[in-house]
Amino acid sequence: MEFVAQLLKALRYDHRQQDCAKEVSLTDQLRQGTSAKDLYNFLFGLSYLRPQFELRWHAKPLDQLSPGERGVLLLTFYLLVDRGDIPLIIDQPEENLDNQTIAGTLVPLIKKAKKRRQIIMVTHNPNLAVVCDADQLVYANLNKADGNRVTYV
Repeated sequence: MEFVAQLLKALRYDHRQQDCAKEVSLTDQLRQGTSAKDLYNFLFGLSYLRPQFELRWHAKPLDQLSPGERGVLLLTFYLLVDRGDIPLIIDQPEENLDNQTIAGTLVPLIKKAKKRRQIIMVTHNPNLAVVCDADQLVYANLNKADGNRVTYV
């Protein structure tokens, strides 16, 4: 809308002289056979605009993100943008992420999403379970010395 407002101002006033803007007639500037109504329909119809979409995270485009950053971006969609209430299973959300990103970005996302949906998370980072205020924990242990015996607590 700002673009259209500036364009209309430029059509009403001749700004070539820096010290004074002289008012000009719109009809004098139109091509023969074109009316002011045609011009306004074109300007406010905005059919000349072509939307472009690009996913960015911290001002970086998707193709320049690290695998961890891409994971956080994808998790953001699943945790915040997807308004569904079905349970969500997340496997190792901390993979390829530094502790600062986990604490500053991932944890708040999970806390907010868990208010409206069940989140089941598999993680190797016990701190993630603690800071996300897990309701239930299942601890799995693999004992390689005892024939790869797996125990759950």
